[in-house]
Amino acid sequence: MDHSPSGARAEFGDSEWDSRVERAATADVRRMLRTARRRQRERWLVGAIVLVAAGLVAVLLFQIGVFGASNSATPRTTSNGTAEPVTAQGLDPNHPFARSPAANWPDGADGIKLPTPHPVGNYTAQQVAIATQQVRDVLTVSRLDRRVLVDHNPEPFLDALAPDARRPLEPLFGNGHEAGVQSLVSMTAANTQLLPVAPKVSGTMSVAAGAPGELVVHTNYVFVYAFHTDNPDKIVDVMDVLVVVRADVDYIFRTGDYWAKSSWGWWYGKTGGYAYSIACDAYRQGFLAPAFTERTQTEVSGQDRTAYFDPSSPLPSASGCPS
Repeated sequence: MDHSPSGARAEFGDSEWDSRVERAATADVRRMLRTARRRQRERWLVGAIVLVAAGLVAVLLFQIGVFGASNSATPRTTSNGTAEPVTAQGLDPNHPFARSPAANWPDGADGIKLPTPHPVGNYTAQQVAIATQQVRDVLTVSRLDRRVLVDHNPEPFLDALAPDARRPLEPLFGNGHEAGVQSLVSMTAANTQLLPVAPKVSGTMSVAAGAPGELVVHTNYVFVYAFHTDNPDKIVDVMDVLVVVRADVDYIFRTGDYWAKSSWGWWYGKTGGYAYSIACDAYRQGFLAPAFTERTQTEVSGQDRTAYFDPSSPLPSASGCPS
């Protein structure tokens, strides 16, 4: 609250009264008045310092999530339902997604819903149905298959691509360049362990015609992974063990005389997305690790926590990991 108007009037009155008294007072009385005014100013100064300190503590507590929110002050409801609290008193390893926005999502590949097939360009409805099923298989091996996810074996994913599409990706696996493919695959960090539960998945898929001989399948899914901790009773926020990956990827099927036979098959096109509630050092290397393994802020200012679980929300404009 701003006290400046009333404070200015009080100061003016005190000043006028002081001047009259001081003109008639002895030196001892003037000293007493100066001492009283100094003490009054000191009391106001101490009060102001306390108020400022209290404000700084409130801001700090808000930023680290004690108030149960992200850096956004306004709660938000997403297309996946009403936002729920993400705090927890201890973690149930059998139900790690409880009290998170993904609690009621389908498990694993069941969350990769296929669109109703219809003719697109020169492709029949049946061909579109086959194409979307194949893309579902690609998403399953690239994001959910533990051969890729845990063992870091890229073959199940690379085998699904056209020869010319897989060729530039192969050198990026197994030699420290995994960050170059993290928009296409999910791989956990070596020092982590997933809980024995299926990741939660939600999102959409759509189909459109591309260049001659192309069928474009746009995928927009959020994958939520649950990680093991040796101290589940000490977990006070479920996001300490959950990692959220948003993947917006165009998969493009190419065939026909316009393309060389070595290019026939599935390609990756435009990619976008993010990872949320992660260990930043591991992510910079191309791997996923839960937040409790590093205490690094990963939230983006102004973004509501639940928005990261919503595949229809705008992509953040900045990374939460310090550069």
